[in-house]
Amino acid sequence: MRLVLVGLLALAACNPLSGSRTSEAEEGTQAFVEQARARCEARGGNFGSGSAGVVNICYVTPKDANQSCSTATDCEGQCLARSRTCAPVIPLIGCHEVLLENGQVAEFCQD
Repeated sequence: MRLVLVGLLALAACNPLSGSRTSEAEEGTQAFVEQARARCEARGGNFGSGSAGVVNICYVTPKDANQSCSTATDCEGQCLARSRTCAPVIPLIGCHEVLLENGQVAEFCQD
């Protein structure tokens, strides 16, 4: 039995690690995008485009990227079912078969 998990992706993935915000630019402006890019790069991410018209996503390479896994708890991100390796990037855009915490295979989709 397959479970379908649907995730939503927002620019919030690029929020600063600290909870405080100082002089945040207005959303949708170039200044806002540049602030998001700076926060992303400060945490070691790469700022780029996603799918379905979603732009300005902060992609981070997890420390366990491409390492072996057998359940979701073995990885920072997703444990890919086919290769049994931790996903090479967070967020993992698109639909992928992943292993859940109990080792069961599920389809995970994130736009």
